[in-house]
Amino acid sequence: MKNIFTPLFPEKSISRNAWIYALGTYSSKIISIIIFPIIAVELGYADTGRYDLVISTVAILGPVFSMQIADAIYRWLTDADDQNKVIGFTNGTAVLLTMTVLLAVITFFAKLSGPAPLLLVGAAILMSQMLLNTMMQVLRGNSQVKLYAGAMIVRSVVFTLGELWAVFYSENKLENVLAAFAVANLASLVVCVSWGIKRDQFSFHFLRWRHIKALLSYALPLVFNTLGWLLLINANKYIIKSQLGFEMNGIFAVAEKLATPVFFLGIFYFFSAQDHFHVKKDFKSLKGEFRQLLKKVSLITSGGVVLLLVGVYLLLPLIFPDLAASIEYLPLMVLANLFMILGVYLSIPYTYHKKSMALATTTLKGFVVTLVLSIALVNAMGLYGVYIGILAGTFLTMVLRVRFARSFFKS
Repeated sequence: MKNIFTPLFPEKSISRNAWIYALGTYSSKIISIIIFPIIAVELGYADTGRYDLVISTVAILGPVFSMQIADAIYRWLTDADDQNKVIGFTNGTAVLLTMTVLLAVITFFAKLSGPAPLLLVGAAILMSQMLLNTMMQVLRGNSQVKLYAGAMIVRSVVFTLGELWAVFYSENKLENVLAAFAVANLASLVVCVSWGIKRDQFSFHFLRWRHIKALLSYALPLVFNTLGWLLLINANKYIIKSQLGFEMNGIFAVAEKLATPVFFLGIFYFFSAQDHFHVKKDFKSLKGEFRQLLKKVSLITSGGVVLLLVGVYLLLPLIFPDLAASIEYLPLMVLANLFMILGVYLSIPYTYHKKSMALATTTLKGFVVTLVLSIALVNAMGLYGVYIGILAGTFLTMVLRVRFARSFFKS
């Protein structure tokens, strides 16, 4: 039986670390997916739309305030030179802490300027998410994969208990659901900092402006890359809210959440594959291995798509009939996720040579296409117009990255 399934799996070192990453990352994601319908039913479509809009806003602002310095720290920590590891961690930490303080100051003055519902809890989620994401990249860079998994398990447990308490036992359900998100981040962050910080990787001696500039020159283009991916989906929520209302935004949010198992299944091997290829001296000689990885990921994900669609169409109307309106949009969202998955893996040749600006350009082009088509079609076609925009943008991004990968391996 083992021999039958062996051809489906990537190279052994990629598969081994993928399972460890999955133990933490996907346990959190799966639990989130499972309890989301419960939260959506208890909140209703309107408050679900508000909840999703806050989380989406946090996701968009995260790269802006963190400046994706976490990705730069990770890339420097995977360098073979020990001094570069110290340079990356020291200067990256300084940038992150400065931006966190700046965000706190901005939040303080924004609160003084007038009523801003959910501002404080949104800022708490944003700051905790920035710090946690950075620490998770530090753990990856230091090959502390088991600690990474443990921290994510702590986050998933706290998140689940907090969210369920908020919807079933608290009066202000929406605000407390959001607060549970921040508390879960902080609990996981405590675990990361307590056992993951290596003091010998921080040195004021290497805290220099030229090092900060080097990190930022790599990280800042990744801000646009990350924003491009985030906005490609999330900017549509503002368009839907403006043109169709909060209820349709809630339907869109449920369809997006139902499709996420496909995305998480697809990127199951991504972190470990990135770790695997980044440390190679000659990635270009591994064209065959990289191509096989893409084929196997496509095959595994396609199987997941079939199971997801059958399961949702059979079970959701029976278990959560109030959410059935979102089902008709699920196939379109799943297809967009397939394009995004392949695009994510095709980013590895870019980051291997630190071509972050070229990577960001592909995503931004996809985002522009999505935005233009969504705005043009939403009034005439409703949510279908938005999905046409998303499909066009994700497909374009994938195609551009395929072209780069071909030229990368030929050169």
